Amino acid sequence: MKTTIKLIAKLFIYLALYAFSLVSFKIASSQNLTQVIKGNVVDVETQTTLPGATVVIQGSNPTLGASTDMDGNFRIENAPLGRYSIQIAFVGYEQVVIPEVLITSSKEVVLNVGLKQSINHIQEVVVKAHTRKDKPMNPMATISAKSFTVEETRRYAGGLDDPARMVSAFAGVTVGNIQDNAIIIRGNSPKGVSWRLEGVEIPNPNHFAGGNVAGGGVVTVFSSQLLANSDFFTGAFPAEYGNALAGVFDMKLRSGNNEKRESTFQVGLMGIDFASEGPFVKGGKSSYLFNYRYSTLDLISKMGLIPSEQIPRYQDLSFKLNFPTSKAGTFSIWGVGAIDNNTEPEDNDSVNWETDWDRTSYDWNISMGAAGITHKILLGSKTYLNTSLAASGTVNTMYGERYDDFLVLRPNWDFTDKSGRVGVNTFLNHKFSAKHTVRTGVNYSKILYNIDLSSTINDKPETFQNFVKQNGSSNYAEFYIQSKYSVTQNLTANTGVNFNYFALNGNYSIDPRFSLKWDFAQNQSVSFGYGKHSQLEELKIYLIKKETAGEDHYPNKNLELSKAHHFILAYDWLINSNLRLKVEPYFQYLYDVPGIADSSYSLINFKQDWSFMNALENNSVGRNIGVDITFERFLNNNYYYLVTASIFDSKYKGDDNVWRDTRYDKGFAMNILFGKEFMFSKNRMLGVNLRANIMGGERYSPVNYTQSMQDKIIIYDETFAFEKQNPTVYNMDISITYRANKRRYSGVWALQVKNVLGSPMEEGYVYNYRTNKIEKSSSVVLLPVLSYKVEF
Repeated sequence: MKTTIKLIAKLFIYLALYAFSLVSFKIASSQNLTQVIKGNVVDVETQTTLPGATVVIQGSNPTLGASTDMDGNFRIENAPLGRYSIQIAFVGYEQVVIPEVLITSSKEVVLNVGLKQSINHIQEVVVKAHTRKDKPMNPMATISAKSFTVEETRRYAGGLDDPARMVSAFAGVTVGNIQDNAIIIRGNSPKGVSWRLEGVEIPNPNHFAGGNVAGGGVVTVFSSQLLANSDFFTGAFPAEYGNALAGVFDMKLRSGNNEKRESTFQVGLMGIDFASEGPFVKGGKSSYLFNYRYSTLDLISKMGLIPSEQIPRYQDLSFKLNFPTSKAGTFSIWGVGAIDNNTEPEDNDSVNWETDWDRTSYDWNISMGAAGITHKILLGSKTYLNTSLAASGTVNTMYGERYDDFLVLRPNWDFTDKSGRVGVNTFLNHKFSAKHTVRTGVNYSKILYNIDLSSTINDKPETFQNFVKQNGSSNYAEFYIQSKYSVTQNLTANTGVNFNYFALNGNYSIDPRFSLKWDFAQNQSVSFGYGKHSQLEELKIYLIKKETAGEDHYPNKNLELSKAHHFILAYDWLINSNLRLKVEPYFQYLYDVPGIADSSYSLINFKQDWSFMNALENNSVGRNIGVDITFERFLNNNYYYLVTASIFDSKYKGDDNVWRDTRYDKGFAMNILFGKEFMFSKNRMLGVNLRANIMGGERYSPVNYTQSMQDKIIIYDETFAFEKQNPTVYNMDISITYRANKRRYSGVWALQVKNVLGSPMEEGYVYNYRTNKIEKSSSVVLLPVLSYKVEF
């Protein structure tokens, strides 16, 4: 695998150098290319349209703009290419400025904007407000929340068009290794992150989900061609978000262009993509949008150009169909799906064995999907109802074999996990006044499962056993209510509560949420947030069986939900319209987290263990304390920078009653990002983006050398859990893009390189059969991703 990655790295570096050497940066005579900017303007809290709102391209000469019609729609013709800020204003509402919108020749710019009504009921003037690019899309969110754009997933070096990798540059977020996109939020396990799509909770949306880390994967299933601006939460999130301890991704899909057919074709290391969008019928309001991607490495391996062992084979499809009606509201049909395969053969000659993986084979197949129908309808001028019927699930099978000491190939794993949900999510949003908005909702899921898991213990063939074999169903439900009340123009309170119930064991949790934001000075605010949060464990944990006196019993079935209290204080200063400082101290207390009795083991430290079959009790507690700092210059005048720093301490106490560092207690993390765009003309743009990252190493338990040498596998001494720490990690990423606008299309070259410095990645310890020694394992992974995209 390492040899393959190095060969691929060299191949794409050579291709990148060759490709960019062909690009001439000579300024050609500028073509007079223009584009259309269109969209819709609504009240952000009621979703009612705002006829008569003005939309202006700032800095255009002569000034270009438009007013919205009776349906809140606007259209600006002949907009010049380049980056421009778009100002949207309406009498009695706070003005919004969308900064640095990229206008290209290939695709129309579609902007759907929500304005907030001023609580002072000003009827004669427009209320001015500074641009806040970071402000969350969800109007109920006030603390530890940040929005991000699709463009940022590529612009931020190291993002690789992946939201999870992109947010690793945010304050409070760290990562494990560059091969996986799992994120660690404020010292919490990656499994504590919840993913939402169109308001519906979905399974882990990554290719090869959970292969190395529960909650992570190799690359996201989401296509950057479909994503709209979305939100990311790191603590004390609003009441509508349940079943999460660490953080939430609230992902949104954009609707396709309903007036013009547009397409995108992209080929690169991460896959070959084709996307298309447009109206179903010319002149109609309905639209379609889809993207299909297939693994490039799989195609290359099938041509025999690279070795086929451990090549990730994957494909995915994303889509959204949008059907507005004149009286019945808007219907949308959406979905994402992925199919993955990875195989590794065993070596039947023991002379060649170096590590345990050489005597092991596996065949892993995993697929996931989520699809739904969403209906949104206005019920008067102050109320709207949003309802989704959705189904989601995964089919995960892995069969592995291992040569025993007598060179007999024996079963080592046999996993089949078919799990899914079918349910309904609905909420009613009502605006009582400019000061007060309430949202009430219900989420109900029918959980379906067919799980059959068998494995050895510590790779000993005589211990091969079945530990889960269940086929059945259960129910999970959430009810929430949340309120946003502006006490004054400068003081806002958000309150709410989430009630959740798990029918498999009858456990429930009542989780209150509260936040307060005070704008105490011009462009400065302080906020306080509190949230109680709870989360289910992976379904198979509850179904683990033990045999006693010839009868099966289920020790984990009645586990309570894991819970946490989040306390956050924030200071936010918008120094000027483009410069921001934010400081967020926080404290989290985790409790009722499952662990193994009379030991240091706790799921607080869970990373991944497909063969986990232990009995658990709600016997662990933990605490995370730290401060996150963000200093950001938004993109303006063709450059931006972002500096984030986190200092934190993460501790836990298992059933042995000893406080210890958690696995994820890295101690500190810092990121520095810088990007510059060079405009060679209105039609050509070069972007150069850099990211430097330093963070503490992940913690681990010392090796029990005596037992490990005897069994020839690595056994860790958990009586000294996580007392060791890997070295400090240094990483640097780079992203270079070059866009050329033509009359009918745009071409975009991109080179994104992770780990430019070639920093080693720690992989733990292995027993070396050749040297008969226990050795620390590390590797250097340099990941260059070259791609070319044409939009037309």
